Amino acid sequence: MGGRRPEPTALRVLRGNPGKRGINHAEPQSGPLSPDCPDELTNPLARKEWDRVAPALIASGAVTVADRSTLIAYCQKWAEWLDASKKTTTRDKALTLMFRFAQDLGMTPSSRSRVHAVPTATGKGQSWADVLK
Repeated sequence: MGGRRPEPTALRVLRGNPGKRGINHAEPQSGPLSPDCPDELTNPLARKEWDRVAPALIASGAVTVADRSTLIAYCQKWAEWLDASKKTTTRDKALTLMFRFAQDLGMTPSSRSRVHAVPTATGKGQSWADVLK
């Protein structure tokens, strides 16, 4: 498969759909993700990273329950990168994977620079139908 990876609809909508491409109104919508740190994250550094980033990502609507495993993987790679910072070869691999997960979640300066997040009063995301009205 060649070409650019598709941009997540959530990020496109938050950025104001700069390319004016059509939005899939039939895209599956997932419910809100709980900010509680999942039991799968047993590494204290991974749990600390979850507690640092998850609440803001959830409140902005950038991540949902469907993104749970990606966010878990990001936190795991963050912890591995910190642990491996003394070992160059494993550190570089962990950093590369962590950065990919961060991009997918809109957590890098370049992926975040075009986001115009408008959280709701409850901090929960809206459906695309509500956003596009």
